[in-house]
Parts: sequence; C-alpha cells; structure tokens
Amino acid sequence: MAQLTNAEAFQFETLDGERLELYGSLLSVADEVDTGLVEHQVVKRSGAIHQRVGAKPRTSEAKCIISGPSVTAQYRRICDVLEAQPEGRITHLRWGSYRAVCKSVSATETPGDELDTILFTLKFSETGLRAPPKPAPAARAATTAAEGAKVASLTAGESATVAAAGAAVSARATGYLVAVGNAETGLGNLPDVDASLATLAQAVADLDALNAPKEARRAAVLALASAGEARNRLLAGRPPLIPYPVVSVESLSALCQRLYGKHAIARKAEILRLNRIARPYALPGGLSLLIPDPSFRVKEG
Repeated sequence: MAQLTNAEAFQFETLDGERLELYGSLLSVADEVDTGLVEHQVVKRSGAIHQRVGAKPRTSEAKCIISGPSVTAQYRRICDVLEAQPEGRITHLRWGSYRAVCKSVSATETPGDELDTILFTLKFSETGLRAPPKPAPAARAATTAAEGAKVASLTAGESATVAAAGAAVSARATGYLVAVGNAETGLGNLPDVDASLATLAQAVADLDALNAPKEARRAAVLALASAGEARNRLLAGRPPLIPYPVVSVESLSALCQRLYGKHAIARKAEILRLNRIARPYALPGGLSLLIPDPSFRVKEG
C-alpha cells in the first residue's frame, strides 16, 4: 500500500493570519459528509419518507501528537491561537482549502508512561453557505463509459468493420473513465485526459464515417459529449493552465512559493498532478511545465 505523501497539505490558518502547520504531528484525519436527508415517519404506516433539505457542513477530526521538552509551550500556543480566533481556512489532505472553524481542542496524556507527550484532537467544521455540489468529473466519465458500452452492443451484429469500430469506441470510452479517475486522485494529469479524449473523438468519427446504425452513432455522440463535460468539471473554478519555462535550477517548492505565495502548497500538489516531474527538488533549467496561471485570482469564499 502506498504511503501518504501529501500530509504537508494539512494546516489551519486563522483570520488573523496565525498558521497552525499540523502535518508534523498529524496521526489521522476522520471526516464526516452529511447527505442532507431528513427522515419523516407517518402515523400507522411502516417505513419512512426522506426529504433533502441541504447538507450539514462537512466536519473533520484531526488526531495529532506532540512530544519533546517544549510540549507545554506548543500545546498552549495551539489553544491560545484557536481561542483567540477559531475561524479561518483549513487546507485538507483531500478537499483542498476551504473556510472552516475549529470547534474544539481536546487532549490526553499519561505522564506515568511518557512525560513529554501530548495527544490532542482538533475538531473542524466547514463554515459559510455553498451551492449543492455538481457530480464529480468521474461521474460524467462513467456516463461516457456506459454510452460506449451501448455502442458496442448496438454494433455487435453488424459487419466486422462496423463491429470493430463500435468496440473501439467502447474501449476508448472506458479508457477515458480511467484517465479522468486518475486525474481526480492525482495518479494522472490533464494531458493524459486530453490524449484519451482525442482518441475517443477519433473513434467516434471513424464509426460515423462507416454509416453505422443511427442509434449506435447517437450513443457515440452522447459518450463524447459526456466526456467533454467531465473535462470541463475537472477545470471548474480552476485557473487556466499555461506553459511555464524554468529558467534555472530551482525546487518546485521554491518556485510555487515565489509564484503563488500563500497558495503555494495547493498549487504544488496540482502541478505535480499536471506534469511528470522526476526531481521536484531540483527542476532543471529549460524544463517546460504546465502550471495554473499565477495571475488568476479566485475569490475567497
């Protein structure tokens, strides 16, 4: 099983600018995402009716540990900072940066076993109102794969050439679902998605040129349309991507700090997803990177 390598992206910064960089002490994170359903029971009737009223805020519980001779000072600072200003922005391992409040700090220690060790738990809750989320890019890509499978089924009884073209559309659609899923999880990048989309588009064009059955061609077009929507959702709310030439040897961390300031950690993770970088600690001069446009500004929500 792969080890978590993005733990540096877990922190909380208050509205006053105080930053708690928690990755050094983080043991685990437990999240809860509410679906926003309310259950109504009816008199003298079995079962229940469920109504969606809007999801509760997402919550996260971070379990951390600090140890060493300065544990008292470290723990007091954490409590003082959060008591003075519990509102701010959390940078989450999976959800990125969003507005949140720290609801509580709790700690346990056993001086008889470890004198200079404190285990503490921070409970965060998302704050502010937000619109219901749109389906994830992979959800639209799943529609692409389903329509591709329909194409293969509708062309299976046709001539060998048409059947092969239908099978190609299905295979490319399934490959596109994999590419989008990889891009969402960080195992792939946008160029991989675009390359997969291009092969799917070519397969759809080849099928259309063979004058395949109308329903098969319609399903192929729907597969391609869903693929385009999935790509758009990958980019939703993100800065446009631009090529960036590295002038001289520099670490990716230093480059991101110089270009993005307080958003450096999030942008670094995104650049790693967008590019295949063998040595992020020493980018060679002349390397061309695909990066989010540093001049783009997202309104803090």
